[in-house]
Amino acid sequence: MTSRKGFEQIYEQWIERPSAAYRKQLGPAVNLSTEAFEAFVQRLRSYRADYPTMAFWIVLDYASLRAMLCEGDADVFGSAIRSKRELLTRIHPQYLLPYLRWRKAVYELMVVYPEKVCSPLKHVFRIWVPLRTHSGQYWWFWINSLILQLDANQRITTTLETFYRDNQWSKHNLRPVEASLYAHDPKEESLNTELAMQFSLQLAELFTDAELELLALYANGKNTREVLSARKWSLHTLHEYNTHLLRKARELFVYDFKNARHFAEYCKERRILQFKPR
Repeated sequence: MTSRKGFEQIYEQWIERPSAAYRKQLGPAVNLSTEAFEAFVQRLRSYRADYPTMAFWIVLDYASLRAMLCEGDADVFGSAIRSKRELLTRIHPQYLLPYLRWRKAVYELMVVYPEKVCSPLKHVFRIWVPLRTHSGQYWWFWINSLILQLDANQRITTTLETFYRDNQWSKHNLRPVEASLYAHDPKEESLNTELAMQFSLQLAELFTDAELELLALYANGKNTREVLSARKWSLHTLHEYNTHLLRKARELFVYDFKNARHFAEYCKERRILQFKPR
């Protein structure tokens, strides 16, 4: 479990420090008038009333990372969420870093494709994580995040996060931590491939060259005999590498893959740690 000190270090490393310079440069929002903003918020309230699976929503001021408006969060958590920091404390500790890695991949994608991704109300970043509710138990929630407003220099000033409750989380009911970008334009579905690539760049740094080579062999259907021949390893050495791979996979995706080959096949299917044919 992540200690309070550990959480603060993670928050500083992954949220506060990387975004500080960007947030200091933000100007006032320009793409929604006061009337248009209020009308948008009213539609949110109406939608939540009609579709109770939307448990709550939060509008965040990106400069301060504090909640400007919210609805339903007190019902879920027993008190209002006042900031991004408070929201992150509700994520199951094992899922916090996986969530932040996917979040970082999205922001890195914005740098590569600002004209595509940095558009208000256009792309929804979706991820499924367990949140601790007022009962102390964890429930699965879909988190949908999107840009709401920009300043005159096309910098993000306001974001919206909506939360849809699913079933109760259990260590016997795990699913790999995955994220995606939803766009209304079918031509931009390729952005999910780009998102996977950005995520892969982070993951590649966490694996040794030998581990990546082994995953590539598994992903390309090599059996144990072929792997041993290609790597000039003993069975004992292969077993050690498999153990290391499964440990890292568990930490990164919070999921018990059957074996290292299963993990490699999962990565290949989702274009994570993309492997060349061998």
